[in-house]
Amino acid sequence: MPSFPWLEERRSTWLQFSSLQLVLVDTQRFSTDFWNEITNDVQSLLLIMLAVMVAKMVGDFFSASLYSSLLRLKCIPYLDVEPFVHHRRERLNLELFSARDVMEPHVRVLHLRENIASLAWLLASTSHGGFPVVGRPKPDHAQVFQGTIKRLELCMLLENEHIFEPETSNESFSFSHPLTYEKITVEKLPKPSRLAVLLNRYTTDPRYQQLFINLEPYINKSAMSVQAHFSLQRTYIIFRTLGLRHLTVVDLQNRVVGVITRKDLMPLPLEERLRLQLSPQSPDAGE
Repeated sequence: MPSFPWLEERRSTWLQFSSLQLVLVDTQRFSTDFWNEITNDVQSLLLIMLAVMVAKMVGDFFSASLYSSLLRLKCIPYLDVEPFVHHRRERLNLELFSARDVMEPHVRVLHLRENIASLAWLLASTSHGGFPVVGRPKPDHAQVFQGTIKRLELCMLLENEHIFEPETSNESFSFSHPLTYEKITVEKLPKPSRLAVLLNRYTTDPRYQQLFINLEPYINKSAMSVQAHFSLQRTYIIFRTLGLRHLTVVDLQNRVVGVITRKDLMPLPLEERLRLQLSPQSPDAGE
């Protein structure tokens, strides 16, 4: 029976959400008691407001704000307007770095013509929210980036066995009766337990090693991608402005070489990766 990391992730998220509720309840009680006390002495209201403002400014100077702490508690990868990355007490200029410096090079890619057993094993062994899809423009060409597809969409496709097709000698597929966009686009899985059973059956039953699925009608062909030498500063701006969850990195031949997620652009992971880039260089690098 294969393990499913995404189930463990969901259980951990519920525990963090419960802790957040306790923090909010305590904050609300403190706020109620605070205002009950100051309403009895209106003359001191201005001084109290001034003290609160100064206390907040001092607290924000030495630590993160309450809202930032709540975002971290819920593990929400929130990106600031401007990335603040420091190295040796100096702020780094991200224009001097490229997308290659922070991308994850070990990418799990899918093909336009994907095996059912391999696809089920990939979903069961990873928790990625989306995957790049590659294909050959012509039979004698290399595999190039075609688009992306979300994890939820793949899960919905695997629940419809009538779209599976047997192995053929060529890469052509029939486009008869494809699923509609509304049927595969969901916010969450309707029956997660049923999906776990299906993934286990697809990975263990030898019949599904000979079945394939055509992903071309379901991929997002308008997905953003950047080249590996693209500016890291502009990559950050694109990621935050468009509200992306993942960004595919390609080379000059449009072949997938990496992927960038929101967690890769968070302050601490970003600083760690850039520090590795600067470690073999001189102390003046990055200035």
